[in-house]
Amino acid sequence: MKKSWWVLTTLIASLGLWSCDGNGHAKGPGSETTNGIFASVFSGETVASYASICLHSADYISDDTSGTVLIPSKVTDSSGNLILENLEEGKYRLTVSLDGKYFSKEISYTGDDLNLGKIYLDAPGSVSGSFADENGLAKAAWVGVYGLDILVRVASNGDFVLPTLPSDELKLFALTASRDSIVADTNLIVQEKSTTSWIHVSSKASSSSSAEESSNSEASSSSSISEEESSSSEESSSSQEYAWMLFENFEDSTSFASHNWYFSADTNAQINYPTNSSNYWSAIVSNSELNSHVFSGYYTSSIGGYVIFGTQLSSEGIDMSALDSVTFYAKGSGSIRFALERWDGSSTDNLKAWTEDLPISSTWTRFCVTPEDFQLPENDSLSTGWESVKKTVTRFHFFGLDGQEISLDDITVYGLTF
Repeated sequence: MKKSWWVLTTLIASLGLWSCDGNGHAKGPGSETTNGIFASVFSGETVASYASICLHSADYISDDTSGTVLIPSKVTDSSGNLILENLEEGKYRLTVSLDGKYFSKEISYTGDDLNLGKIYLDAPGSVSGSFADENGLAKAAWVGVYGLDILVRVASNGDFVLPTLPSDELKLFALTASRDSIVADTNLIVQEKSTTSWIHVSSKASSSSSAEESSNSEASSSSSISEEESSSSEESSSSQEYAWMLFENFEDSTSFASHNWYFSADTNAQINYPTNSSNYWSAIVSNSELNSHVFSGYYTSSIGGYVIFGTQLSSEGIDMSALDSVTFYAKGSGSIRFALERWDGSSTDNLKAWTEDLPISSTWTRFCVTPEDFQLPENDSLSTGWESVKKTVTRFHFFGLDGQEISLDDITVYGLTF
């Protein structure tokens, strides 16, 4: 995904309606719904008149380095009423501020009117910590919070401070100096008038697989492998062990060709686009939501049918025993399965480790698949399991099931390079 996905674009109020930007903010004229989010905002027992409001997608990453927590795009009225109309369905972080107090909450918006009732502004808290390695040097250059406008620089010794944060469960991230790669992220509960620590250590991350929650999830999806890492307030683990590679972001036709991507269907499915097997690059399109280029393939299938978007990594096989995780963005319809396979089309012992069905929707979702997320043979007769393939992986495969579209972006491997 291009860095411009993280460039701040302020929401513009026009004729009482919201405009749409590329970061998944609220839309105005032409939105899919006319319903919205409503609340009455209070500071203590007093209505919070003309309080600043900001609504970002839940996985929004700011590019603003001024240290500002919230750049307002709307305000409450004189009676403290918060009215946000013409919103698309999705996961949002709603933040309200007045006179140094905050309210911030991740909200799942399903398209109907959502009345939050009375909400109260609280005193802020803060987060401090360190990203230093064993030599006392910084392992990250920037730290911020998903859904907020704040981004602060990490000192050369790895220390950082995020001041005046809303008191809530927040998800923090750390970036490289160029701000185009995430080093690590974690969930922390920030309490008012107190400081929470994020001390990063380079230890193996636990599985990110978790049951879907009705709120406070990173992405808008019903998948149980939608990335939602948990950690204590004292320390966290990187999902990459500082070895990682952006395998494919669909921005470079030369890279795409070198990976020799293919899009195929079984006998119970049919590919509708792209139909030219010699030019799969035609399915790489510009996407305004992510502000990047993505793969978008379209198909039809009967029950049990599927399509495959995949690539051969190596004819001999790659040892992926050190794999921490594979992340990617996906949208479309039906479900997908991600698979790592030892497959050459002729062998009698083709081996496959794949996930359960991951439902996808019209909203882009970031998925994180770890070795623990692959199906065991006893749970899925078509999966031979991670242990069977991890030392000789030859192919990446994304299976499209029971839908009409499979779109992908930013396929990233953590834990090893090859």
